[in-house]
Formats: sequence, C-alpha cells, structure tokens
Amino acid sequence: MKSVEVEILGKKYRLRAEDCRKIEDYASYVNTLLDDISSKYGIVDNKDSLVLATMVLAEKLFVMTEESDKLRKEIETLDSKISSFFVDLIDK
Repeated sequence: MKSVEVEILGKKYRLRAEDCRKIEDYASYVNTLLDDISSKYGIVDNKDSLVLATMVLAEKLFVMTEESDKLRKEIETLDSKISSFFVDLIDK
C-alpha cells in the first residue's frame, strides 16, 4: 500500500491505499460537496457542513443500493427466463 496526503476542510490527512489517485479523487469530491453545501445554505460551521454532506452521501448510497437490488432481481428474472427457454429447446 502507498501513502497519500489529502486535505479536507483545510486539514491534512495521510492515508494508505492501493490506488492513491482514487483517494485524491474522493477527497476532491468531498471538498466540492462541502463547498457546494456551504455556499448553497450559507453554512460557516464545518461540523454542520459535514453533517449535511453525510446526509447527502447517505441518500446517494441508499438510492444506489436500491437500484442495485432492483437490477440484481431483474438479472435473476432474465437468467431464469433464458434458462427455461434453453431447457424448453432441449426438451423438444
């Protein structure tokens, strides 16, 4: 693992990761999100910005999890239909 330093809300963090570029991208995303929230809502307190950012990210996580579950079920349904189709072909 490699070490990478990122800065979030003016504080530097040294993290270890396999892909340092991804960690830098994540930190950039978090900083942009925090800046957007602070600007949009006029928030000065970093703690408040972090709480709202956490809620935004939690919402995205829940939505993506729901979409993933829905897609998994659709794939299972299609797989079952395809399997049945081939079984019917073989039986004929």
